[in-house]
Amino acid sequence: MKMQAYSITENTSTKYLIALSAIVMLLLFFLFSGLVFGNNDHAKVQQTPLEESLTISGYGELIVEDWIYNPDENFMIVTLNLENSPTIYNENLIFVAQEKEDPNRDLPTSVEYQNGTQYVISIQQVSSSFEVMALDINKVDNSNGSLIQGEPSPLKGGEKSNELARIYTDERKVKVDTQLSIQTEKEYEVASLSQKINQAKKTIEEKEGLIQKIEERLKEIDQKVVELESEQFYETEEEKEQTNAQINQLENEKDQLNREASDGELAIQTTREKLTMLKGKRDMVEG
Repeated sequence: MKMQAYSITENTSTKYLIALSAIVMLLLFFLFSGLVFGNNDHAKVQQTPLEESLTISGYGELIVEDWIYNPDENFMIVTLNLENSPTIYNENLIFVAQEKEDPNRDLPTSVEYQNGTQYVISIQQVSSSFEVMALDINKVDNSNGSLIQGEPSPLKGGEKSNELARIYTDERKVKVDTQLSIQTEKEYEVASLSQKINQAKKTIEEKEGLIQKIEERLKEIDQKVVELESEQFYETEEEKEQTNAQINQLENEKDQLNREASDGELAIQTTREKLTMLKGKRDMVEG
């Protein structure tokens, strides 16, 4: 009986060991399969953030306002804002597009709209699987017609290129719009003015909110000062000095807040004048 029990125990242990080994091997397979066969899901996303200021060394800042892809028509529309790059937005710029699918081919690009600070660029003949799209921004040197030398470009192996800046969109992150189309210059002008109008309204709203908070804080300060002054009737000379120090600190804060409120009111007035001008210009373009 003991021999039989020992045999059963040994067989059971062997089965458990085999099952455990199989589980470990299966886990190791799933763990390392991505490394062995390659896993595109883990590839780094190359996506230039939208609506964020990007520094162009020596030239100011660039904002990528929008980047939209129409896969049905195989083209993209990129909207750039160079308002904070006064040294280059009045210059001649050349845009070169390349995709990771075929980095040796320059895709056809065209400036569909330009108003000094804003550029709308179309990229044509985009592959159905472009993976990553890069757009080079080059500045023409008017003295000899050559391009200003820029920074190294990582897309084609790190060799030097002529761009002032290179921006990207990733196939996994790009905005997709199958209704996207190339509009007329008038339509782009109206859209640009509408965007500026909305931004002006937002600025006014933010400044008004800031002033409201300042006014609330000023009331709190006035109330606190009254309380501190009334408490001084029952304080020693040493305590009165400490209270005076608190009152002076509150008065200094009050002066600072009044200056901020005055600046905010001036900004609101200026922005309202700009808003009226923008609305008038939009009405004129639409009419």
